[in-house]
Amino acid sequence: MKRYFIAGLTVDMDASGRTQVRAAPYEIPPVGPADITLTCDAEAILKLNPFLEDLETAAYMGFGAIFSRHLLNFNGSFLHSSAVIYGGKAYLFSAPSGTGKSTHTEKWCRLFQATYLNDDKPALRLVDGQWMAYGTPWSGKHDLSSPVGVPLGGIAFLKRGDENKICTLPPSKAVPNFMSQSLWKLQKDQMEKQLALLDNLVRSVPIWELTCRNDDDAAFVSFKAMTGEGIDCDAK
Repeated sequence: MKRYFIAGLTVDMDASGRTQVRAAPYEIPPVGPADITLTCDAEAILKLNPFLEDLETAAYMGFGAIFSRHLLNFNGSFLHSSAVIYGGKAYLFSAPSGTGKSTHTEKWCRLFQATYLNDDKPALRLVDGQWMAYGTPWSGKHDLSSPVGVPLGGIAFLKRGDENKICTLPPSKAVPNFMSQSLWKLQKDQMEKQLALLDNLVRSVPIWELTCRNDDDAAFVSFKAMTGEGIDCDAK
């Protein structure tokens, strides 16, 4: 096994193939006991999920799923989203696959010089009363990820529309959005931890609903609302 530092936690993992390659930036010397030890039966996962196509993919997805459940024991969870860093804070854009998360964060990087934190499954953890967002090795098809953690600045749930607009989401509407893009196949005690964390998160961090077209103006709309910074029209 090798030792990794992921989401502020020391993780021992017997990774190989794609998992090992993507976890390489997170590798650290194995000093002392690990917070989490991960093992994965790729053959069993592939048998249950033949759509994963091969053992390497099964192992990669399996390690991510197992790690996400361990996170619950450390006040954390995954959120299916694309995350960028701007001004020392993380901004996440979450939606079902194919909605345009990565397209939107690409605009933030191109227009506002944001940088990628993670393009598929960033980890969120409540650490000493503050919500933090972390890059993880489970980072989408393009492997856009950084092995760092920064304070969570806000989260927007995307949906497509004919106009670009953004509004805040109250906790009662934010929680269902989270549940649809986070862990849900959980045992009772795990689900209780998940719901308690979400209750804290939606009351502590700004949450928005972003209706948008697939154009640069959508990024200007979300950027202004989420960061509080005005943009000179000439910058467009």
